[in-house]
Amino acid sequence: MDIWTKHPYERVTYKRGITDTDKWDHFVPSPGDIFICTPAKSGTTWMQTIVTFLLFRSADLDFVPADRSPWFDMNLVSVEDSIDLLFTDDERNVIKTHTAVDGVPFYDAATYIGVYRDPRDAFFSMRNHMDNLTMETGDAELEAVELFRSWLETESTSSGDDYSIKAPLHHLKCLWDLRHLPNAHLFHYSDLLRDLKGEMARVAGAINVEIDDTLLSELAEAATFSNMRSNFEKFVPGAKGGFWNEPKEFLKKGTSGQWQAVLPPELVEQFDARLKELVGDEMAEWVVSGNGA
Repeated sequence: MDIWTKHPYERVTYKRGITDTDKWDHFVPSPGDIFICTPAKSGTTWMQTIVTFLLFRSADLDFVPADRSPWFDMNLVSVEDSIDLLFTDDERNVIKTHTAVDGVPFYDAATYIGVYRDPRDAFFSMRNHMDNLTMETGDAELEAVELFRSWLETESTSSGDDYSIKAPLHHLKCLWDLRHLPNAHLFHYSDLLRDLKGEMARVAGAINVEIDDTLLSELAEAATFSNMRSNFEKFVPGAKGGFWNEPKEFLKKGTSGQWQAVLPPELVEQFDARLKELVGDEMAEWVVSGNGA
């Protein structure tokens, strides 16, 4: 199965932070593959859980969903170990990536699910995420407002990291421009908060899973953020691996608008102008609010 020559974009290689897209050269595609493509801290683990619940038609699993949908192009795990985490031949593969679609294999037999979030919420969620890591991250002394301003104003995303608002917006634009295709689907974090059952029905349609309304209601209840946080050991990736100071804090709040208590009005105005400058009015409105009111 050809995964590059019919790609809608010229292939881009990303080698920054803990991403190495050269690992895709070892990826063997299968019909029905599901790629969960999200910028960091935009609902990745949540969508991994939703997709896995739907595929297995059950929330009573003997594995952590995120641990069985490998982050294939992460360079901290070998190619062999990433391949070992894929499902068996009679199960559909679920693959996680934070890479934009222009750096990911793309083929008709696969489904691509993008999850996006108000970039301000994703920024502060990442801040909490870094504080929860057991390793040193190097920015503990920097104030949140100072970091946000730098992230908002940084132009380049081609250096060793992608610490710029341009990175998640490029990620969105790549999939946004493919949303007319039958295998490319956009979801928004705010819509999942507003109508989880309805959005899970959309996911089921995207991955061609038929499910009755009663079971869908049960799975939606199990996939609520409150339930996942209460049962964090069943959902947090690497919960027992010593990566997190507090594994439960990986699922910290699951809310929107945390930035409102932190950012001064002039920086909010700067964000609004920058967003429209980079992606235009339609995409700017969607990435902040999703499809809901």
